[in-house]
Amino acid sequence: MNALHTLYIVSHPLRVSRYGAHTSLSSAERVEIIDALSDSCTTGVKILTQLKQARQQMEKVSFLPVKQLLHRLVKANIDYVDFLILRITDLGGYAEAETLHRLYDVRDTKRFPECIQGIHLETERLFALDALLRDCYERAIAHRDTASEQFFKACVQQNKLFISLIEDNLLNDWPL
Repeated sequence: MNALHTLYIVSHPLRVSRYGAHTSLSSAERVEIIDALSDSCTTGVKILTQLKQARQQMEKVSFLPVKQLLHRLVKANIDYVDFLILRITDLGGYAEAETLHRLYDVRDTKRFPECIQGIHLETERLFALDALLRDCYERAIAHRDTASEQFFKACVQQNKLFISLIEDNLLNDWPL
């Protein structure tokens, strides 16, 4: 177990979840999903750091559409990380957004193309989560576990929305 993993996932009494998936999944499944969601949360914060650095590079440029795009992506990224943190706590894990932001608050500045390339690399990691979530969603359907089905459906939709937002607005338009 790495230090980040132990920092965010602790033994924590289950709370009533909006989905009820915490009672329908086994402990091993919950730990696997919490671990994957925590890794994705970390990836989301790394993307957020890259987006903020790219936005900082664009402060001196008067091209308003790029500034607005980066602002929208930062807001969507924050919403995505908040969503993941809520899902982690729904399964009985623990994650704190402020701690994540402080860990990845990098003071050095990168050039705009390096930021875009960093976002591309981190987005590739989110595809692995997408595959895992889809697999869990299909298993929940096969086992007729409606609580887990709703949980994983929401996770798949949010992950797909965030990935497509980045791909459609940032990665497909910029040469790497």
